[in-house]
Amino acid sequence: MANFNTHFTVAATASAVVSATLLSMEVVTPEQAVIAFGIGTLGGLLPDVDSAHSTSIKVGFNVLSLLMTIMLIFVKSSTYSLIEMAVVSVLVFMGIRYAFLEFFRKISKHRGMFHTIPVAMIWGIVVASMCQWFFDLNSLVSWVYGFMVTWGYIVHLILDETYSVDLGNRRMKRSSGTAFKFGMFKTRNQKIQTAIVYASIPLLLLFVAPNTDLVQTAIFSEEAWLNFKDIIIPHDGRWFFH
Repeated sequence: MANFNTHFTVAATASAVVSATLLSMEVVTPEQAVIAFGIGTLGGLLPDVDSAHSTSIKVGFNVLSLLMTIMLIFVKSSTYSLIEMAVVSVLVFMGIRYAFLEFFRKISKHRGMFHTIPVAMIWGIVVASMCQWFFDLNSLVSWVYGFMVTWGYIVHLILDETYSVDLGNRRMKRSSGTAFKFGMFKTRNQKIQTAIVYASIPLLLLFVAPNTDLVQTAIFSEEAWLNFKDIIIPHDGRWFFH
């Protein structure tokens, strides 16, 4: 299994590539790109929230708590008074940092369901939904932030899985298959958990998640594709001498 520093570095690098690409395509503003980078890096730490004593869980929830509190202040500063903002901010920070963290510790087992692809997708949908419904962001930016969480999450799973290969002795370690998986199917309870996780994805998409119209226009349209090709290589054909 990769250590905290490796996870942080790789997640930050992968998030920087995607956020910079979205910025070059003019899908997000520079400020939004920075936030997307931070959220993607945080997503790269989230799979280890099921480890009660990991560095990731401490750092990850500290950052998550602070990030959510700051976003709340920006969104509600014109609505709430200073005293109201102080009370709500403390409640949000303490609720995520301690109550939410303790909840995860009780319901999770390390390298259990939290190390699966469907849970990575759920994190993305939940973050996108929260960005729109609680922080009043448009659907495009909300989905960008949601995608960045899932992106960082999957990078973490892939990195852990690659560490299960012993290249020196050319063998698979015992941890092989425990980091990157699509569910848990050994016991009856695991099968039920997997079924619940998979069933929750379409329900979240149908009833909670933001619509995808802006995403299709900004990222998957013909214009977006032409814009993407334009930033891959110098459009004027001149390399390094513009």
